Amino acid sequence: MTNPDQRTAYGVACIISASFFTSLAGPIVREVENADGWALQFWRQVWFLGFILLFLLWRHGRSGLPRAFLAIGRPGLIGAGALAVSFAAFIFAMMETTVAKVVFIGATSPFIAALIAWVALGERLKPMTWLAMGVALCGIVVMAGDGLTSGQGHGVLLAVITTLGFGITLVCLRSRADRDMLPSIALAGLLALLAGAVMAPSLAISGHDMLVAAAFGVLQLGFQYVLIAIGARHVPAGEVALLGRLQLVLGPLWVWMTVGEQPSLLTVVGGAIVVSAIALQSTIALRRRAPMTP
Repeated sequence: MTNPDQRTAYGVACIISASFFTSLAGPIVREVENADGWALQFWRQVWFLGFILLFLLWRHGRSGLPRAFLAIGRPGLIGAGALAVSFAAFIFAMMETTVAKVVFIGATSPFIAALIAWVALGERLKPMTWLAMGVALCGIVVMAGDGLTSGQGHGVLLAVITTLGFGITLVCLRSRADRDMLPSIALAGLLALLAGAVMAPSLAISGHDMLVAAAFGVLQLGFQYVLIAIGARHVPAGEVALLGRLQLVLGPLWVWMTVGEQPSLLTVVGGAIVVSAIALQSTIALRRRAPMTP
């Protein structure tokens, strides 16, 4: 694809598809029976790494795979470290607070990515983007307050850490848009696997929870990051996360349908504020592009 519009459309399709797989995290985590968080982390990364490495082997071949890992450079290493932290924090955030809180806080990742890209890559931020960031921050404050009063403050903090790590990763992927950055994501999986191996009291896991880990690693994580890595090469960092907001509806909906988990009133209010900020930013971006459309 040499046409810029075709490349952008392709990237948009990848990011939207990735958001569907992202939204499956809640019901998958709620299916865990006995596995410790670190043990689940370890086995999820085992399945994830197997999937990603097979994909990379198919894409680059046996001889080209080492070169692909070397090509990620310093941004790839930084992104891998940030994403590994995000991987670890995400599981425990899901275990210690509601899926809705994690999803809505995670929805602020486009603003974090845009802010980091402004500092690191010199990508300009419009005044309305700053306004949308401020509105989104208000939504996070509302949900954080609800988390503290409901004893879920630790889970909220972990959700914020997850979002920060993901935002940094998006910028790192974008900074090397001319290269395949999936090896960086594979490296993040390896780092998270090692952390799980060190921190888990035991790596023993039931057959049921192993199936959960497999679904977590391949369906929710593998497909998600393959599509994000591809899409991030054709879409600016801030817009990557904006386009993946389908999970704002699907994430809480899946757990409500499967396990009856309902968000609190303050979570809904805070989430509505975050969604409003995203809607504001998205509307402005679409209007800005409309005159340029043939």
